[in-house]
Amino acid sequence: MRKISIMKKLFVVSLAVSAVFFSSAQQLVDGFETTSLNWQNVSCYSDIRANDQKTETNMSDKVLYVQRDAACDNWSGAIYTPETPIAGYNYLHVMMYRNNANQPNLKISDSHPTGGAVDLLPMNEIVSYTWQDVVFDISDFDAVDFIMFMVDRTELAETAWMLCDEVLLNNDPTPRVAVEVEGGDDNEENGNNSSLDEVGTGETDGYHLVWADYFNDGTLNMDNWSIEVNGDGGGNSELQYYRAENVSVGDEPNTGKGCLIITAKKENYLGKTATSGRLITKDKMYFTHGKVEASIKFPHTANGLWPAFWMMGNDIGEVGWPRCGEIDIVEMGHKDGITANAQDRYFNGACHWGFYNDQGQYPNYAKASTNSYGMQDDFHLFTLYWDQNEFRMYLDQDKYPDVEPYFSMGISDMNGDWAVGNYFHKPCFVLLNLAVGGNFPQIWDINEVTALANGPAYMYVDYVKVYQKGMSDETFTHVNTSVDEVNEDTFRCYPNPTCDVFRFNRSAQSIEVVNMMGQVILSCQNVDQIDATEWPVGLYVAKIIVDGNIYSKQIVKK
Repeated sequence: MRKISIMKKLFVVSLAVSAVFFSSAQQLVDGFETTSLNWQNVSCYSDIRANDQKTETNMSDKVLYVQRDAACDNWSGAIYTPETPIAGYNYLHVMMYRNNANQPNLKISDSHPTGGAVDLLPMNEIVSYTWQDVVFDISDFDAVDFIMFMVDRTELAETAWMLCDEVLLNNDPTPRVAVEVEGGDDNEENGNNSSLDEVGTGETDGYHLVWADYFNDGTLNMDNWSIEVNGDGGGNSELQYYRAENVSVGDEPNTGKGCLIITAKKENYLGKTATSGRLITKDKMYFTHGKVEASIKFPHTANGLWPAFWMMGNDIGEVGWPRCGEIDIVEMGHKDGITANAQDRYFNGACHWGFYNDQGQYPNYAKASTNSYGMQDDFHLFTLYWDQNEFRMYLDQDKYPDVEPYFSMGISDMNGDWAVGNYFHKPCFVLLNLAVGGNFPQIWDINEVTALANGPAYMYVDYVKVYQKGMSDETFTHVNTSVDEVNEDTFRCYPNPTCDVFRFNRSAQSIEVVNMMGQVILSCQNVDQIDATEWPVGLYVAKIIVDGNIYSKQIVKK
């Protein structure tokens, strides 16, 4: 089993232990090929943009741009705050390209354990207009609470700017020679995910992680999933018998990623001509509104396989289908894709709801797309946004943040028995399955399923995540979550940003809020909210202790 960044993994720890993350050799904090991490501007200007200074030293496509104008505050820069402090490293590296040779400043905490200076200067000499690995000694600090790069704290006569890339924590002060770009230009062509692919879209736009399964422990977490066992054909004349033996957790052979593995086989079993797997979170994890996503490597569907990542109403046992509502986030293997010889690029999103009328009809909506690159040779991210107004589904939004949704549908209409809004504002659970044949591919003979002609086929799922904003219309239930189970964001602060009050989902034993000048503006104990009405508009860092766990959060007053 490969080792992954602990920041990206669901952990079970004692709540008496501070939630500080330790790792081994090194940790890539951000390579900026995705915008999954939430870098905030401080005082002047920053953004993530195309790398217009490509050289042999750095061929990355995207970088962090940070600018300070002469009239801006001397602490102008950009800041990223991990959900939990990172410990165990002595050096921070950042590939940097600057328009002057002045020293940048780094800040990783608001307090120095030995009482020394909080701002850090580079260990090596700065050169202008060239990429170099700038190294900072952080060994005096217990942990990295946040990472704040300041462009230039000297007096300026003109604008200073810098490009930053490949932020790395390790225990080696030796500067790197060049940025390694995995796969080169093929990444763009093939749509592959970057080295930060377990982050997904991340905690953006006010969303906070509330549940995740990374399938890294070698066994399936039965507190999250139930394996369905049946041969009823799914109501679609499918050929497979779903068995527990076809579901496992292990490594994807090409990447070493710990994954959920669903195996489809051509074999006779209890009257069926194939076997496969299907998992559900019904009655274990279900929610209303939020963001859900999964990183999946689909098998080559060729002719006859039908993999899917989808949701249904948790009340299906009481109201039946389609009254429960069905949200198909992604399906592949449709007959139209086979006909167009685009099996690896043809996919769809769909919704089903309502009830059958006297003519055997019910309301539904599906939209199919033919993607520009193949989707069955590597992992791809599928994301659903679900709120009071609509569904929106995206492909590889972690790699392409500006991509348009491949499926969208309004769900606010509640006028009439068939109105969509009557069926999609209630708790839903997650399903993953790999069907064989049936009405979707329009193949009902196992000998026409070419995908299984030469042996089994495998569907790999790297992770599934659920995010929410802490809104009043959201619900979340994880029936088997114990008090000792801590994920990336057990503690939540919302709304964030806010113009008045920050609320907490759990009472904080203590909280300290620091502005970007390093001044403590608030210190209090035993609170479940803080009033920011009188604060100046801007970015702040809050250090919070909840049940002995230490959290460091960026909060924004707007």
